[in-house]
Amino acid sequence: MEKSSNTKPISSEWMTAAALVAANFFYGTNVIAVKQIAPHHIHALGLSFSRIFFTACILLLLSFFHKKREKIERKDYGLLVIAGLLGVTLNQTFSIIGISSTNPIHSSLLIMSTPIIVSVLAAIFLKEGFGGNKIMGLLLGLIGAFLLIRNREISPSAHPASLFGDGMILAGSLCYSSYLIMIRRISQKYSPITILRFVFLFGALFSIPISLQSFAQANWQAFEGWDWFSIFYIVVLGTLGANLMMNWGVQQWGPSKTGMFVYFQPLFGTLGAILLMGEFFSLTTAVAGMLIIGGVWISSLKRKE
Repeated sequence: MEKSSNTKPISSEWMTAAALVAANFFYGTNVIAVKQIAPHHIHALGLSFSRIFFTACILLLLSFFHKKREKIERKDYGLLVIAGLLGVTLNQTFSIIGISSTNPIHSSLLIMSTPIIVSVLAAIFLKEGFGGNKIMGLLLGLIGAFLLIRNREISPSAHPASLFGDGMILAGSLCYSSYLIMIRRISQKYSPITILRFVFLFGALFSIPISLQSFAQANWQAFEGWDWFSIFYIVVLGTLGANLMMNWGVQQWGPSKTGMFVYFQPLFGTLGAILLMGEFFSLTTAVAGMLIIGGVWISSLKRKE
């Protein structure tokens, strides 16, 4: 009797850990799928629209199979609209333009700046403590990002880095960080899938005037097997699946423990870029990556009372 009672929690722990590793694997390697098709087969704006639009459609279809339908209070719609603009439309647009315009290793490492930006914004707008660990983490992250951007023209690469692309990645991280700060106000009122559904719906509506034309002008005839798989990977695994698994992880373990798995993203993204895209991992890139990851880790530490 005692054995069976202990088996379930251990199994559940392993399932949660596996889901979080898988989610961050999809997040990290999503960069490679984007580089596979953008911008030579489809413009970054068109790819951004396909990612947002098809994810919104899948989430709407899932809502029909969800027995419990939550009713959104009228006062929360305005927040969801702005969250859709920042967290989906602008984040996805900036991020995909950045990924398609710069080095995949740069993309994987610069996206890691999101937790540091969240700490800064939380201190400004949510009046959360900003102690010495967060200041140190911010400084390390800034130095790492500076080294990475400064080194863009020195390291040999099959996909050269660009200041424009790196800047777009950081702009996307800023938009997503702002979205995370905003959404905290209603994260306890509604389920994660309900929030995602509305956020992606409004994000898709905002994306129509920005990206629909680029989507329609894509060279669909040139798409081959790996290109179609890349679209599937970006939409189903790298966006919908990864988001659902991360949200499920937050429900099981809470945001702090779940957030520790973010360190897998640059590992998977960098290894994928080296193994699949022939990228070169220089010493300066390694140092910059360690500074950024170290900054994220230090800023996530809680002060002892």
